[in-house]
Amino acid sequence: MEKNPRTIQSLARAFAILDCFDSVHPRLSITEISDIVKLNVNTTRGLVNTLVHFHYLSRDEEDNDYHLGLAFIPKANLVEDQYLFHIKNKIQPMLRKWANAFSLSARLNMIDDGQLMTVFTEVPDNTRYMIMTRSRTPFPLHATASGKAYLASLPDSVIDTYIKDTRLVQYTDLTITAPEQLLSEIEKIRHCGYALEIGEINEGIGSIAFPIFDKRKECIGTISLSGANEQIYEEEKTAAETLFGYLNNLQPLG
Repeated sequence: MEKNPRTIQSLARAFAILDCFDSVHPRLSITEISDIVKLNVNTTRGLVNTLVHFHYLSRDEEDNDYHLGLAFIPKANLVEDQYLFHIKNKIQPMLRKWANAFSLSARLNMIDDGQLMTVFTEVPDNTRYMIMTRSRTPFPLHATASGKAYLASLPDSVIDTYIKDTRLVQYTDLTITAPEQLLSEIEKIRHCGYALEIGEINEGIGSIAFPIFDKRKECIGTISLSGANEQIYEEEKTAAETLFGYLNNLQPLG
């Protein structure tokens, strides 16, 4: 790929306009867009009208503000599907290997809009019992190994906001519901690099979870192993060594 490829000015300007919209600026007027991209209003209006025609922008008839259009929805779904397909293809063979090696259910869990959900599970081939999680069911972050591993990857300010805005529901007698205890647990996770859950959401069931990071060093998901509490205690050290060895050599995803 060329280091400095020739670009088409009109397309570059159109992309610059789309880049004006984010969570801080979900709606903008023509004047505001013009100021951000540093183009005169007439040039900006022509580009915006073209983007509206192709449904990449939409105009609110009442206040004349613009926001991102419906054309992005199917494309966003396609990007997500391909993104998950890539990650699953890369990690799925290892999940099967770990499930059989440790006789535990092995899961790939992904972050979606601040929520953590299972997208794929492998179970041991030779077992009478298996632990399954419903796909796309959000985890309570404070009560699961994967949730706590994700929380530990976040800045302190974000964790403080989560604790302030979230009711820490008690699922079992072992669920962490005190903010101070959760913060202490998060510090332990940051120190050792993985999270444990022992009977905190289901009695007798435990889990060990390891965060997965993208190229920006942001947590995008976890790999977790789940089984009876006794199994987690027995396999904790060996599983940690095995998965750390794999994750340390895994190229950042995303």
